[in-house]
Amino acid sequence: MKIELEMIKEFNGRIHENDLNRLVMNAMGRVELNELAVNRDLIKSIDFSFSDELDVAPEATAQQKVGVCWIFAAMNLLRYFTQKKINVKSFEYSGPYLMFWDKFEKANYFLEKMIEFKERPYDDRELRHFLDQPLPDGGDWYMFVNLVKKYGMVPASVMQHAAYSKDSTIHNQVIASKLRQYAAEIRKMANQGSSLEEIQAERKKFIEELYRIMVVCFGTPPESFNWSYKNEDKAFFRETNITPHQFFEKYVNMDLDEYVCLWSSPMQDTPYEQVYSVAHTRKMVGGQKHLALNLPFDDFKAYALKKLKNHEPVLFSCDVGKDSLRKEGLLLKGIYNYDLLFQTHFGIDKPQRLEMCETSMTHCMLIVGVDLDSEGRSVKWKVENSWGADVGKKGYFVMSDEWFDDNVYQLIVPKKYLSEKELQILEQEPVILPIWHPMF
Repeated sequence: MKIELEMIKEFNGRIHENDLNRLVMNAMGRVELNELAVNRDLIKSIDFSFSDELDVAPEATAQQKVGVCWIFAAMNLLRYFTQKKINVKSFEYSGPYLMFWDKFEKANYFLEKMIEFKERPYDDRELRHFLDQPLPDGGDWYMFVNLVKKYGMVPASVMQHAAYSKDSTIHNQVIASKLRQYAAEIRKMANQGSSLEEIQAERKKFIEELYRIMVVCFGTPPESFNWSYKNEDKAFFRETNITPHQFFEKYVNMDLDEYVCLWSSPMQDTPYEQVYSVAHTRKMVGGQKHLALNLPFDDFKAYALKKLKNHEPVLFSCDVGKDSLRKEGLLLKGIYNYDLLFQTHFGIDKPQRLEMCETSMTHCMLIVGVDLDSEGRSVKWKVENSWGADVGKKGYFVMSDEWFDDNVYQLIVPKKYLSEKELQILEQEPVILPIWHPMF
């Protein structure tokens, strides 16, 4: 159908006949849209009290303007156990340390794929995906595990934030440009008949140059370091020349391979009680691949409560931009009444939202508390974010139970919680989903 000018005249006539439309138009000239749409009665009904809470750090960490929530959420999970182990109220791991190695490994993985795809046409969808995003900030639990197993961890004081690790935008663009240059050189060499050995030799030069760029941006990651702390009993402890691997073994000492990823995807192409992987998502040559067990939502959600009741934080992934008030730290279904504001119904069901690109997993956080009613049913959840202490209640958010149902898609839980049937499913060959699938 072609848009005709007469149609627009009709539309304008009907709009201006409606008093509510004129009122909203006047208000919108002075007030931001969400401020008009916000459901203040719903906000007033929510408080920050919880029947069951973990003893967590007084303030949330800050990932800065970098899309590495997956690193910070995972570090926050581990810091909870470190704080208990060394008897301190607050402790932080270094985000920049793992960010350095993440970027370096992703760059090398990109080159690996460019060699693998060197004879594919330019319009190949997988090739285009990597060229569009040579060095993304995003990641998942298995990428975190790969990094920690290979490089260990260090305290925040040992490798602190530099300008790059506070805002990665420009530096990512610079390194992405270099990676695309390398990709062009690889394809040129392949077209000229260079052997794989010759291409790999050139790739090693690329990697060395990338490492130099990374060190200029981040600083040199420590091979060993000194560190000291005083615990709640005022006892003083000092570490001298400890390596990142030794630090992880001493202050975390967790078998990260015992944790698995659970999904609850209601899409038709991801049937429940099946294990899935996503193509090209290792992001580390030789690293562990992404695996996820898809469960019906009630079974999936029960693991969050079960883990909390066992005094363990729950790492989860969600669509944080939906029904979210950042400053107040509120994640509440229906917090914005767009239906009333625009006099039309907004909303499609959960499977359709995934299929129509209306929703996706955009953020990782920790569940560290729950409010249960008299019958033991969850009413709301306490969430530890990584957006600093200036939002929410010192960085902690409230998530309503309805918001959980609508917007949480992934949990990370230990295998010990799974049923025998679920453990057997995990041993099956995974269904491979494309890298552009909505669940990644």
